[in-house]
Amino acid sequence: MSAVDLARVAELLEAVESDDRSRREAEWLLDGGEFPAGLSADEAMVAIEAARRMALMNHLQLAKQSNDKVVKKASSKAIHVLKTQGHEVPAEPKTGSWTLGSEERTIPEPVGLLGLPQGDGYFPFILVSHNRSGAYVTAGVAGSGQGFQDADHVQVGRSKARQITENARQDHNLVEVPVHIAIHFCERAFDEGGGERPDGWSQMLSSIADGTKNTARLVDPLARQTDTLDASMLSKVDALLEGPHRVVFNLEERISGPAVDSVMEVLGSQISIDDDDKKRRVAAEVIRAVDEAFEGHARKTWILALDVVASIADVAEWQEVRDSARHTSLALRAGRKGSDIPFFRIWTERQLAAVSEMILAVRAGKEMPLQ
Repeated sequence: MSAVDLARVAELLEAVESDDRSRREAEWLLDGGEFPAGLSADEAMVAIEAARRMALMNHLQLAKQSNDKVVKKASSKAIHVLKTQGHEVPAEPKTGSWTLGSEERTIPEPVGLLGLPQGDGYFPFILVSHNRSGAYVTAGVAGSGQGFQDADHVQVGRSKARQITENARQDHNLVEVPVHIAIHFCERAFDEGGGERPDGWSQMLSSIADGTKNTARLVDPLARQTDTLDASMLSKVDALLEGPHRVVFNLEERISGPAVDSVMEVLGSQISIDDDDKKRRVAAEVIRAVDEAFEGHARKTWILALDVVASIADVAEWQEVRDSARHTSLALRAGRKGSDIPFFRIWTERQLAAVSEMILAVRAGKEMPLQ
């Protein structure tokens, strides 16, 4: 297989990553089934090499049954390489449909939805996979800190699965994405959070094609987005702060509590000579709080959260949200302080101001004389 054009292999893998089914080779890698007939020898070799790199043993076994001698030989060699690397040979290749008498029933495609992250950086997810008897639904919130929270897994009939899927599609905070992207970000969260998977995760994955699972683990959904930080983009944050797709950042209570106390002390101080002095001291408390927030696990959590936002915004064609999220994530990766990143500084200012104003209003109400 040394004669394979590796540049063409890379192009094919990119087509698979973007779920581009316009090429029959990419469709085969994504869906499995019989090896596509009518490909040129070069196209066939590229497809076989891509399947080998994705460790698609089922696909290669089916390709080995081809009448084309080139395909049979190439797939046999690929299977041998995978066996020497420790991959098991399945007893029987899987296909995307099954038969009962003269009736053929097609198993529905799996569905993945990801949502905008919560204030703690954890993002909601829903994955639905189907098999002959029904469907598996796994849902929860995921993030780098603990891996996942509030995860649930159920086995339901197809009609119930359709109902769950349609309801989820109507939630404006959830975006349907290619399934391999949903798996990628969920498993990245699980791995960064310690490696544990939610109950039922492996069962849900068992009904998803090997090609899809391998794509999720081998291909970065953000590979086609910029990896160079443009500092000027950090101030263009309105799309993240406002509107229907806004993302909220909340300080952890261990930081916000003392920060609010400090701000209240400044506002009630008799030492500050004027309002400008109080504003400077409050600004200093904001900087201290937001910088402290990113000295711990929150940095990794929010890098992942913003990568999710950038990915789903790309799918949904929210260009301004995508660009703002991507550059904010790159700023965190570059080690910038929280106070140097407008998105986090502005939300910290808002949070401390809102809580302080509420406390002052409560105090003013208590101090008002009875009428």
